Amino acid sequence: MDQDLISLIQMLSVNSFPTLKEYETVSNATRRQAMYRIEKLNKLLKSEKLPAVTVSPLSPREIHVPKETRDAIKRYLEDSSADHGYSLGKKDRMLYLYLLLFLNLDYLSLNHFISSLKCSRSTVLTDLRELKQLLEDNAIELRNNRAKGYYLAGSELDIRRFLIQEVIRTLSDHKNGKIFDAFLNDLGLNLFDYAREVILELAKQWKIRLVEARLLEFVYIFIFLKARMQKGITADLSLPPEIETKIIPSLKEYSFTRDLLKKFPDTESLTEADIIYITSWILGISYGNINEETMDSALISGIADSILQRFEALSGVHLADRDKMFVQLYAHLRPAYYRLIFHLPIFNPLRETVKIEYRELFQLMEETMKPAAAFFPHGIPEDEIAYLTMHFAAAFAEKKSGEEASRKKALVICANGVGSSTILYHELTRLFPELEFLPPLDSSHADDASLGADIIFTSSFTPLPSRPGIPVLRVNPVMSVNERRKISRQVYQWLGVPSPGQPDADAVMEIISKYADIRDREGLLGELNAHFYDAAVPDSPEDFKLHLTDMIRPELLSLNLEASTPEEAIRGTYAPMVREGCVLREYVDECIRMSSRYMVITKHVALPHAKPEAGALSCAMGIGVLKNPVSFGVPENDPVKYIFALSAVNNSSHLGAMAELVQLFNDSAFFRMLDTVSTPSEVMEYIRRHLNL
Repeated sequence: MDQDLISLIQMLSVNSFPTLKEYETVSNATRRQAMYRIEKLNKLLKSEKLPAVTVSPLSPREIHVPKETRDAIKRYLEDSSADHGYSLGKKDRMLYLYLLLFLNLDYLSLNHFISSLKCSRSTVLTDLRELKQLLEDNAIELRNNRAKGYYLAGSELDIRRFLIQEVIRTLSDHKNGKIFDAFLNDLGLNLFDYAREVILELAKQWKIRLVEARLLEFVYIFIFLKARMQKGITADLSLPPEIETKIIPSLKEYSFTRDLLKKFPDTESLTEADIIYITSWILGISYGNINEETMDSALISGIADSILQRFEALSGVHLADRDKMFVQLYAHLRPAYYRLIFHLPIFNPLRETVKIEYRELFQLMEETMKPAAAFFPHGIPEDEIAYLTMHFAAAFAEKKSGEEASRKKALVICANGVGSSTILYHELTRLFPELEFLPPLDSSHADDASLGADIIFTSSFTPLPSRPGIPVLRVNPVMSVNERRKISRQVYQWLGVPSPGQPDADAVMEIISKYADIRDREGLLGELNAHFYDAAVPDSPEDFKLHLTDMIRPELLSLNLEASTPEEAIRGTYAPMVREGCVLREYVDECIRMSSRYMVITKHVALPHAKPEAGALSCAMGIGVLKNPVSFGVPENDPVKYIFALSAVNNSSHLGAMAELVQLFNDSAFFRMLDTVSTPSEVMEYIRRHLNL
């Protein structure tokens, strides 16, 4: 079987309510390609005298899989190993070529590639040309010595990084490691099952909790890295002196790595740098535990606390359960810290969805992380920012209270770590108050027979152990409006009750298609869904609606403000807001009592605010431009000249406006404008023009 057929079988085996549209989205296939693959699967089923998979002609084009067939395709998935003839596509062949070059330090001839891939000379030459260009984009050279053959040239860290990056991306795209299984089988390196068993056993022994979705990646990465390291290729891990790496040998993950290497022959020659590099990967895929006293706990705790303080200062949000948020953030930051200092690649398949669904939070998180980004040699990639955004988005979600008696029980099983499981759990509890949700689990506990669930939601593409009569719905940890609508319809169909106030957008599309030509089907469907479907919950991330111009008014601006102390500057900026009834005087008093260090958020800029209950009467913002800058006692950002006085009545409705304010903070012309304008109306016009409002 090829990857296309395997991906179809995966989707059908995981989801109890699959639709044609879902498969097209997951596999990035056209309608024609999707139907062709279903026909291909049906030919295979027919050869074994099994009932065919059918597709409903009516919207939402559900894919019907008979029980006998569903059991069979799960067996197909289990049997689709290299021994059963996995067929390589073009991308698979290019990756296969790179793996050959990565593990064979000697020159490789063209005939070697042809023999390994069992392809024609022209096919291999074409693949090599495309691989060469891809490697050049990643600072690696694919060289060809005419007398000897092909080999890799470049930084060893770059060569390793590309291998790791491709393993992660391939597993994320394909949801399986068939290409790697095929490669290991061809080279006689059938170590996967043994390596996975050893890693899990040692993780239990050393009490290291691994992120389930990262475990599969690490097993393959470890096998490939170990094989290359055993041939004497090491890497220079020298890092800037301000980055603390001397503590790594004191960590239990380092001892874990040493014990792991002892389980494999011919690893005595690995250098200390090799051991630290593998250790960094273990650190990068394991949860941080705030209750463990490790040599790096003070460092990670300090980073987590700084991020929380800066996020609250920038966003005007006062987190209700800060201690719980700190524990969850620490669990994510510890592995993220080691990924960042060693420049280990990470791929977040939810990045673009997070950037769309939580646009304002993502922008605020980017700004929050700027001081930390300067600490790491390669900055902080968007994939990491998106994961952090998910943690903070989850902090806004609170489970609704409701009747517990006689409700069906639901379970959330997630393979992507703390942030995604939390946000998915709260998303589903808001969507389905009719269900009683059990505490979420990671996929390593999916085989627990005592779960007691009536329906299971999972973000994993790995089929769960069979539970007759229990439907399983595969969902993305961060769902778009369309995905929430589809899941809602499926669940209410299962419950046997109509979806509350939710017309079927697909059915409406079918009716419109009979009487009109549609220029943009996807655009129209999206607008219908947005109109019909509203899963918003008060004070949740979906409610970010206020613009900056909704909060700033001309009468709240104080240009050329005179003040000689931080207190005078803050009171002067808030004075118009008190006069206009935006805040009580007690609110200003509370802002004065709070530490000025945390309100000075960047060079020359202070953003004072207090909790809503201190006396915030409306969402508003005043701007004070000081005639003479004032020192707030923050040497790196003093003196303060610009004060943005915030009043927020909850933790969410103003966040869109704060994201817009962050855009202005990164625009030097904005501050030059504040220095030169003479009227508040000029300030308002600048904001409208530059934010396209």
